[in-house]
Amino acid sequence: MSTVETSNDKPLPFWGQSYWWTRSSALVGVAALITGVVMTNLLAVHIGSCGLQHQLTSPTLAIEVAGTWEDVLAIVGPCEASHCGQSKDQLGCYATGGCKTICPDKVAALAFEQYLDFVFIVIYWLFFFYLGVINWKFCYWERFPVFTQVLGKIAGAVTVFAGSVGALSDWRENDHILLALSELHMMAGPVPLIRDFAYTKWRFVFLAIGAASPLFLFWPGKSNKAGLRQSAFSRVLAWATAALALSTAWTGVAACIYGNDHRLEVATEHLTLVILATMLTLATAQYWRGGTLAALNRFAKLPILSFLATLFASEDGSPQKSDTDPNRIP
Repeated sequence: MSTVETSNDKPLPFWGQSYWWTRSSALVGVAALITGVVMTNLLAVHIGSCGLQHQLTSPTLAIEVAGTWEDVLAIVGPCEASHCGQSKDQLGCYATGGCKTICPDKVAALAFEQYLDFVFIVIYWLFFFYLGVINWKFCYWERFPVFTQVLGKIAGAVTVFAGSVGALSDWRENDHILLALSELHMMAGPVPLIRDFAYTKWRFVFLAIGAASPLFLFWPGKSNKAGLRQSAFSRVLAWATAALALSTAWTGVAACIYGNDHRLEVATEHLTLVILATMLTLATAQYWRGGTLAALNRFAKLPILSFLATLFASEDGSPQKSDTDPNRIP
């Protein structure tokens, strides 16, 4: 049974019976952030912001919201090709006539990113699934116990549902992007429905992150009956996470309703901050729940920090005193 130690060394239950309720969510959040950064950096080597439609700066989002073949050709076109050292010896041709120069390296980079995105979809779905489960199990405030428990269960169900629908739409979006990239040699008919699936995905992803906020509004979830003191740091961090999640959800859903690509890009950038804040909040759940001083004591017990603390200790185990210490006995 996993417990938390208070300042008087009395073990108390926390997050049900296991630290892993919060620790698992934090680890999945870290995996999502790392995967997203890797995908963005790999694509940035080949495609910059030059030539993207609607003044977008992210090529990843640009291909997702592409509504015409002209949008796709602008992304994979020769703009910035010389700077990136890319080949531009291929043509994208319309079935009705007419061709435009495209960079095969950009096409290959976009296709590779979509295959990585299939892995990313699974990771962020797990992230939303965990947020939904811990909302369902632990959203609680002693002043309004029934209301917060019902709210937590509704929020948890919505988070899992919206995250699942968003992930499925993202999967379909990737399939259509790969289809569009494979048809550049002969573009017959309209571009595959990339934009529709992308906007459906983002609408439900923003709904999912907003629905997960009750857990952080009533942080740290289920209260300990023994009355373990809540840390001001942990509470403020959780409230900041909730505020950021709600504002991002509002901005993102509004952008999806109005089909505003630029506003959607801003919301997706904020979503990265929400995932980071969520990961930090969940990661510090055990260390700061009993107060900052107790958290520092726990950090001092970590192997790497305890090694540093004892590195310059005297033979009797007490820290060595410097020559300038006025209390030093000669």
